[in-house]
Amino acid sequence: MTRARSFAWSSSSRSLALLAVASLGCADDGGADASTSDATGETGETGETGDGDGDPSGDGDGDPATGDGDGDPGPDRAALIAELEAPGPYAVGFKQLELSYTPPGADEPRIIPLVAWYPAEPSGDEPLASYSLAGLVQLPNSSTAADAPIAAGSFPVVVYSHGSGGDGILAYPFAERFASHGWILVSPDHVGNTVSDLLGGNTDPYVELIVNRPADVSAILDELDGGFDGDPLAGAAELDQVFVFGHSFGGYTTFAAGGVTLDYDALLAACAGPECLYLEDPEVMAALTGGGDPRIDAISPQAPALYSQFETEAYAALDVPTLLQSGKLDITTTDASEASPAWAALDNPDDVWLDLPFGGHYSFITICDDLTPELLALVQPDNLDDGCGPDFTPTTELIPVLATYMLGFARQHVLGEDEFALIFDGEPLHPELDLVRH
Repeated sequence: MTRARSFAWSSSSRSLALLAVASLGCADDGGADASTSDATGETGETGETGDGDGDPSGDGDGDPATGDGDGDPGPDRAALIAELEAPGPYAVGFKQLELSYTPPGADEPRIIPLVAWYPAEPSGDEPLASYSLAGLVQLPNSSTAADAPIAAGSFPVVVYSHGSGGDGILAYPFAERFASHGWILVSPDHVGNTVSDLLGGNTDPYVELIVNRPADVSAILDELDGGFDGDPLAGAAELDQVFVFGHSFGGYTTFAAGGVTLDYDALLAACAGPECLYLEDPEVMAALTGGGDPRIDAISPQAPALYSQFETEAYAALDVPTLLQSGKLDITTTDASEASPAWAALDNPDDVWLDLPFGGHYSFITICDDLTPELLALVQPDNLDDGCGPDFTPTTELIPVLATYMLGFARQHVLGEDEFALIFDGEPLHPELDLVRH
């Protein structure tokens, strides 16, 4: 499949277009009324303010002062989209942290490096944060301050889980948006499964990774509850407001942390040697069948992996709303084997599927734009066939749109701001995106 045409499109330009349409709608108010009353006998309209509906607010729907033209004083979709697309009211700070915990089935502590973005009150003296991907390349940053003081108040939490052979810093385009809108976003390096581990030949066994990755998410939430050696970030985290998202193996992590349980009996039947002893450990069994972390309020798996490892009925039993993201051209975690069956198994009426007809596996991170062709070939040799290149929607267009949808979904289902349900109605925010509901 090839793209029929390319689009010069941005989410901000779409909002401007929608706002222009809304303005035109208000201008065409159904008739000028030069008198002070209408057929209903209502008074207060003049030749300058009259709209033919009997109230002096000139909004065309009879709702004084608050009307939006549709007969009720509800929110305006274009305005909500514009709010989500724009940087929020906060400056953004960035810091590196570390935590240590003992995961299920382990005898030794696991030390996890973390990066965090947060609402900040910089003094102006802080340097720009350095976004280093495995020490190989600097990712772009033009505004985020390193170790700036955190803003006053308490803030909801986001945890990002990178893909296999990835890195926590890859959260940066989403993290900056969330942090500017008043969220703390923490992104771990899943030790044993990072780009550094992959290049150095130090990856952990698969059975350990499927246990440790969601355990890392819970350990982060534990540490944010007054840990990190008293770092102010921990004291500012609202742990009753938590959103989790992740890419590829991080999509697996997201589902598992959110509450989809693995098919433990199938794992045990397929194991061999030391793997079986590990899986039979009571702590490991409890971790794989325990149903996720109850502090998580909503999730968003991106190009998720390992659908077949989960119990199918566990998707339907998932309590938290899910914003599924996938690409039809994905050859690493294919639509047929992962996203489509996952969507068919999910049945929460709040679930949404963002399906990219011209999206591949690497359409959800920025490596297509941030890495040189030589580094891309080293880190992800199949990237040109799976998200980078002219056959795919550019990630420079997609990432901002996906960030808008995720922030809106989190505000709706984590913060309880139900008006943001409107952004999932109407036309998608990009012409090469399909939005699906149950």
